[in-house]
Amino acid sequence: MTEDRTAALTVLKQAMALEQEGRGFYLKAIQTTADEKGKETFRQLAEEEQTHYNLIKKQYDALTGDGRWIGSPEIKPVAIDLDKPLFPMTKEAREKAVTTRSSDWDALLFGLDIEIKSYDLYRKAALATGDPLGKEMFAFLASEENRHFDLLMMRYDALFGPIAWRS
Repeated sequence: MTEDRTAALTVLKQAMALEQEGRGFYLKAIQTTADEKGKETFRQLAEEEQTHYNLIKKQYDALTGDGRWIGSPEIKPVAIDLDKPLFPMTKEAREKAVTTRSSDWDALLFGLDIEIKSYDLYRKAALATGDPLGKEMFAFLASEENRHFDLLMMRYDALFGPIAWRS
């Protein structure tokens, strides 16, 4: 097994775990969030995390099977700057900046953290992967996590406003 393939399989395992963790969290958040639009956002994100898991699993199976990346109609070419992190603040800095705590806020913060971790994993994997199909898949997944992050930030701003991020 080549070093590239071994590294890709490691990332894909991590990716499947993150997608499952995200989906599980979003399903629980639907039950605990008071905001109806927040519930709908979490429902949508749970469905998309399952779609991502299925896509990643298919790639994992292909790499462990015949050792090659496969194309997929779900993967669309995207324009994304993979050199930039999704959100520059550390988790500790975000938590320190918070002035209000509620279950809705906690759910949004946890969701944002999941999306940041997933984005960073996919961004780094896209930069490190030499295979064009692998690079395309990881870039697509990074753009999806970027979109999820934006959805959660819109819910956050709608509920709490941008003032809570200031120290």
